[in-house]
Amino acid sequence: MPTDQINDFLRGDFSSSEYVQKARTLVPTLKERSTAQWNCPKIFDETITDLQNAGFFQMLQPKRWGGAETTPIESFEVASILAEADPSVAWVLGVIGIHHYHLAFFDPKAQEEVWGNNTKTLISSPYAPGTAKRVEGGYLLSGKWSFSSGSDHCDWTFLGGNIEGEENTGKTKQSGMAQYCFLLPRSDYEVMPNWDVHGLRATGSNDILVKDAFIPEHRALRWESVLNNDAPGLKLNDGFLYKIPFFQIFSRATQAPSALGALKGLVQTFIDFNYKKVSRHGVGISANQAAVLAVSQALSHAEEMKSQVYKNYARVITEVLGGTTVSMDERRQFRFQSSQIPPRCTQLASELFRLSGGHAIYKQYDFGRLYNDIIAIQSHQLNNYQHHANAWAGTLLGDEKMAQNYFA
Repeated sequence: MPTDQINDFLRGDFSSSEYVQKARTLVPTLKERSTAQWNCPKIFDETITDLQNAGFFQMLQPKRWGGAETTPIESFEVASILAEADPSVAWVLGVIGIHHYHLAFFDPKAQEEVWGNNTKTLISSPYAPGTAKRVEGGYLLSGKWSFSSGSDHCDWTFLGGNIEGEENTGKTKQSGMAQYCFLLPRSDYEVMPNWDVHGLRATGSNDILVKDAFIPEHRALRWESVLNNDAPGLKLNDGFLYKIPFFQIFSRATQAPSALGALKGLVQTFIDFNYKKVSRHGVGISANQAAVLAVSQALSHAEEMKSQVYKNYARVITEVLGGTTVSMDERRQFRFQSSQIPPRCTQLASELFRLSGGHAIYKQYDFGRLYNDIIAIQSHQLNNYQHHANAWAGTLLGDEKMAQNYFA
């Protein structure tokens, strides 16, 4: 990865990125679809086609399977731009896109099964732990998993699982993580439609139902091997992207870019709605100090938060390319900083919504849609900034146990 390009990205110059240019071109189309999309519990097929044609899902996918192996800075920027028009689209892109990154760690045979006939095959999740039984040659898995974003468009899924009767030891012990991540084809599970929600309505985050599915060994990946950097897929996928600590990419793929983009979209909605408006008292909107400050703070803080993420990404990329080592304390700091982004965006959005007045609640405007999406984004467990503060600052204050079984 050319250092010059990373430096350009840190300066906010994405002119060399064809993906970023394609994202900006797609925004008007997504805005046109957004009202109808809000009333549909899954991303439109034509939007998925647009994302596929642009190569967005393949940004973090191995080159040997038709992917780009681009930087997480670039993929973050793309998701945040799309979120300006529709956070649900950015959310689904982030979720599915990170699965293409994760599959690179699996046994090459599993990668062949998914991408051998079609390198644009999509994978859903979730990773929450279920329970599997060890049997000859693999595992039997049954259960129900919730929040499978974009599952209607996917032919495979990742599901978390602990093994019945086996203690979860090592780095994953008591962490809340499953021992394994299992890969299942669509024929082995059922998507149960139940997505009727107030925010991120179009993500189609339905339930996944599995009954006695057999998972062969090559489609089961121990999280321990990912954390120890000895996952089987790394023997062939040895580019810089797969040497970056896993959770430095995984934890910022969806929530942070979706929230930042949604906030910027809300600011633009506020500007369009209020431009040159004069109150009933004859006061122009530009003379409303609260409104001027709210717009200034939202745009300024959004830029600051994004810049911090890109600086942190550059640090871990530089380390992998032979630069200065990033300490574990710094990696914990990075995770805390990104976990705060959606809650901070929510606070900034709330002030904009308050200042928009009663007419902003009408469905003909985007205030409610974007505001509800931001609130939904901040509720994800990865945004538990107190947890990340404990792991980072708790150790700085002398309690090493605060970071026990914490992955950064």
